[in-house]
Amino acid sequence: MIVTKVKTHSKQDRVIASQPSAATETTTSGIHVSMDDIRVRAFHMYQKRGGKHGYDLQDWLKAERQITQR
Repeated sequence: MIVTKVKTHSKQDRVIASQPSAATETTTSGIHVSMDDIRVRAFHMYQKRGGKHGYDLQDWLKAERQITQR
């Protein structure tokens, strides 16, 4: 796991963890999920919201659910 420190707009440092881009995860249903697929879908949700910060975890979890339910 790669841990990255990023600067937020509220002048606070926030530590986020990210998987290497080629990482995949197998769900309990046996579906292989690409972290890149989740990352892209979550980013699209962020853009659709107009770039409003503070919903990264919700976007990630929603994207993960959508992808694993395909």
